[in-house]
Amino acid sequence: MVAPIVSLVGRPDGGKTTLLERLIPELSRRGYRIGTIKHHVHAFAFDTPGKDTWRHKQAGAVSVLLASPTGVGLVNDTDRDLPPAELAARYFTGVDLILTEGYKQSNLPKIEVFRPAVHEAPLPRDASWIAYVSDTPPAGDLPCFAPDEVAGLADFLEVRFLKGQTRQQTQLMADGVAIPLNRFTEDFIRKTVGGMVSSLRGCEKVRRLTLTIDLDPPAEG
Repeated sequence: MVAPIVSLVGRPDGGKTTLLERLIPELSRRGYRIGTIKHHVHAFAFDTPGKDTWRHKQAGAVSVLLASPTGVGLVNDTDRDLPPAELAARYFTGVDLILTEGYKQSNLPKIEVFRPAVHEAPLPRDASWIAYVSDTPPAGDLPCFAPDEVAGLADFLEVRFLKGQTRQQTQLMADGVAIPLNRFTEDFIRKTVGGMVSSLRGCEKVRRLTLTIDLDPPAEG
């Protein structure tokens, strides 16, 4: 199950990144695991020229992963601008909420960060807007939080997207797309595959499985 996704949008220099830097710790203190996506509209540039991973990429690798004892970083080539839901399904596991910076053209729930001192007016609003963060509430009936009202914004997100959320324990991907599973199917896959794998030597106490099946293998010969 893909975690809920909420986009922070706004005009340049409106304070989106600053808000994320304050909102993520507030939600983390409440026990939630937060993922983020920064949308970049220009071509992707990886690493520092001359570094080993940069050299791997320049040599033609389509995927480069940097692994360390404290984390991993992965860069994959893509042939299109992947939507947030597909990115979340492919790369985010074990998170409760995904906050994106950008994607104002998407249909994701949006919170606009608006600074009247920098910009004359907010962005054109549609039905996907759910709240504002601004020291001057824009016209309309949506909730508005002051820039320093981070706890209140976290309360809003917690009630709307996190309280009562049931974490799905099985995720099925088909050609990179997450497939929704009802409770029976999820339970059947988890118990059947999990039971078979747990009978294998060395897998008796495994807590998380990743299984990839190629249904169209290359022809032999």
